[in-house]
Amino acid sequence: MKEYEFSQWLLLFYIFSFFGWIFESSYVSIINRKFVNRGFLIGPWIPIYGFGGVIMLFVALPFYFDPVLVFIVGLVAASTLEYFTGMLMEKIFAVKYWDYTGKKFASKNGYICLESSLCWGVFTLILTYAGNRWIDGFIYVPPRSFLLVMDSFLTLVFAADVYVSAKTALHIKNLSQLVSKANEEMNDMMNRMPESVLELRKAFEAAREDGHITRPEWEQLVGKAVELLEGGLNERRTEAIRKFEAVLAKRQKAFGNIDMLTKRMLSSNPSASSRLEGFDILKKRVREDHKKK
Repeated sequence: MKEYEFSQWLLLFYIFSFFGWIFESSYVSIINRKFVNRGFLIGPWIPIYGFGGVIMLFVALPFYFDPVLVFIVGLVAASTLEYFTGMLMEKIFAVKYWDYTGKKFASKNGYICLESSLCWGVFTLILTYAGNRWIDGFIYVPPRSFLLVMDSFLTLVFAADVYVSAKTALHIKNLSQLVSKANEEMNDMMNRMPESVLELRKAFEAAREDGHITRPEWEQLVGKAVELLEGGLNERRTEAIRKFEAVLAKRQKAFGNIDMLTKRMLSSNPSASSRLEGFDILKKRVREDHKKK
C-alpha cells in the first residue's frame, strides 16, 4: 500500500477542497446562469470534498487491485461522511446546506441519496487510478520544507475562514429564529382580531408578507387602524395594534442585520433549507435585493 505522511495528506485535503469548489461552483453557476461562489466557506474550498477525497483515497488504496471493492468502500465511506456532516451542520446551524429531499432513493432527512453516493464511488475510482500519477506529482516532488510551509499557510487561512463562516451561519440562525418568532406572534394577533376589522387584518397580512414595507407605508397602514379605532374599537384593541407594530419593527430590525457575509452565504447555497420559516423569508429578501441592483 502507498503511504503518505501527515503533511502530504493535509495538502491533499486542501487540493481536493479546491477542486470540489471548482466543480460545485461551475455546476451551480451553469444552472443559475450566473457565477455562484458555492460553499459554506468564503474562500475557494469546500471541506466536505477535502475530507471526502482523503477518506476515499485512504480506504481505497488497500484494495487497489480490486476496482469493485475500491468503488464500494469509497461509496460507503464518503456517503457516511456526507450523512453525518449534514446532520451535524443542521443541528448546529438549523440549516440543511444541501438537501436531496425529492430525489430518488434519498434518505428520509435528505442528507444523502443514491445519485450522490454513486458519484462518490466514481470519484473514488478516478482518484485511485486516473488521478494517481497526478496526485504523486503534488505529493512526492516538492521538498518536505515546502509542504510544511504550504500546509501552515493554508491551515491559518482555512481556520480563519471557518471561524468567520461559522459565526455568519450562527448569525443567520439567530435572524431566522427572530423572524420566525415575530411571524408567529403576528399570526396569533391577526387570528385574535374580530371580523369587524377584516380590512385591517388583510392590511396586516400584506405587511407581514412584504419584507420591504417602508415607513410611510406603515404609517398609512396604522392610519387605517386609527380610523377603525375611532369608529368604535376599544382600548384593548388599540393596545393590540401597538403590540403588532412593535413586533413588525422587531422583524424589520432583523432584516436590517443582513450584512454582506450573510447575503453571500445565503446566495452561495440556493438549495439550502430549514425548518425555520424565517430562513426562507431571509433568502427571499436577499434574492429581491439582488434583483433590484
